Amino acid sequence: MSLPHALLGLLNYRPATGYELKATFTNSIHFFWDATLPQIYRTLKQMEGSGWLNVTVEHQDGRPSRKIYHVTDMGRKELQRWLSEPLEMPEPRNAMLIKVFFGNQMDPTQFATHLEELQKYHATLLERYEKEIIPVIERYAEVTGAFRDARYWNLTLDFGRRHAEMVLDWCKAVLSSLDHPKQGKGRRRLQKNRPVERKR
Repeated sequence: MSLPHALLGLLNYRPATGYELKATFTNSIHFFWDATLPQIYRTLKQMEGSGWLNVTVEHQDGRPSRKIYHVTDMGRKELQRWLSEPLEMPEPRNAMLIKVFFGNQMDPTQFATHLEELQKYHATLLERYEKEIIPVIERYAEVTGAFRDARYWNLTLDFGRRHAEMVLDWCKAVLSSLDHPKQGKGRRRLQKNRPVERKR
């Protein structure tokens, strides 16, 4: 996926400034595709040059003028073209799993600490989904009138929730399968012949 197409999709709901687009990213697309404010502004300029957007300037007394971006017919055609393309499969890159793969070469306590940090991160993520993102979806549907689209926003939320729950379940199973650090030579090891069990 490319940033221009994500911006086209958001602007297709309603015109917005670069700052407003960044705020929307932070509460939605950020969880599976992030972008900084400079990247957004740079991309918007490129999209304007390609004819996908046009800009209106809103002057404000005592404050900087606002540049509001609107999708053009050409931009909508480009969005539809991209949406109709075959899915792009995610690249299998995960630095955390590389550390797990070489876990036997790591200090055992550090290995457990990595898993605990991963566990904490995804627990916090799940909490954010429930407390922050669900209300954002409801509010954005009200603001844009895109109530039918909200179903699809919730599908991405459901994917994120299920993935976080899976990681939490996996961390718990791996941590419970480690030997106590005082056993044997005082090193945490995966218990031999003990598979990592998953909750049913």
